[in-house]
Amino acid sequence: MKTLLLGALAAVAAVAVPGISFAATYAYVNNTGEVMTVEAATPNAAITTAPGIDEHSGVILVDDSADTQLVGDDVPGV
Repeated sequence: MKTLLLGALAAVAAVAVPGISFAATYAYVNNTGEVMTVEAATPNAAITTAPGIDEHSGVILVDDSADTQLVGDDVPGV
């Protein structure tokens, strides 16, 4: 009986817990030339969901603290 109860509780817990997000942080240049970040699961999703992304901007994966130094910088000519 105790094993059945624990099994049922484990099944309920597995269903109740939301899926794990594998989002990463990507940097991009917005319409005013400022480097911004967005979290997304893939680079394509980052481009699609980045608010105010410039039409000529792509995204780069921000994967360590050295990369975060560029966030907030201005890109001339945009």
